[in-house]
Amino acid sequence: MVWLSAAWAQPTPATPTTTSSSDSTFGQHVIDKIMGIAGPTERGKLTERGRFHLYALSMVGPVPVLAEAVGAGLSQWKNDPKEWGQGWSAYGKRVDTNLAYNGVRQTITYGLSAGFHEDNRYFSSRRHGIMARTGYALLSTVTAKHPDGKRVFSVSSVAGIVGATAVADVWEPSSRSGADGMARNAGISFATTAAFNVVREFLPDILHRPQK
Repeated sequence: MVWLSAAWAQPTPATPTTTSSSDSTFGQHVIDKIMGIAGPTERGKLTERGRFHLYALSMVGPVPVLAEAVGAGLSQWKNDPKEWGQGWSAYGKRVDTNLAYNGVRQTITYGLSAGFHEDNRYFSSRRHGIMARTGYALLSTVTAKHPDGKRVFSVSSVAGIVGATAVADVWEPSSRSGADGMARNAGISFATTAAFNVVREFLPDILHRPQK
């Protein structure tokens, strides 16, 4: 489950809400936290300092670390890969490899995004209709915003997944190595990121928050 953390690595500044009811205030606080972790990013220019902050957060922030730990637990439950077996030692190995994959992916993405001036943050589509918004969310998996405002193919995002998958093949066991294993892992990474983008697109609607 090494592909989980990247989708959780882009924070959104929450919009504070003031109410007279303590229960309502607590509920709004919870919603703010959810939006800050998983919601679309507030629109605004991405500075290099901000880019590095997002990179650091995607590497060692609590959300990606937790995501990799949960992913390792799911892999442990499915006994995947079977060569690693069960027990705490096997679980630790799964966590370590997940974190290593994420580290390689985020580093490649960060370096190339700076070089190509790509902004890979997820912004709400501001479109109408489920199909139009879902299509935008899916396409955002492989596109990025340039300083001129245009959305183009994201070299950094795609290279991050492909490069990390290739590097991870070094430590993958025989059941998940080789061209087939690499294609499988890369495909799951793209699919998981795309699915989370869809969640990000519709989360403000679910939580009754305006699109940014």
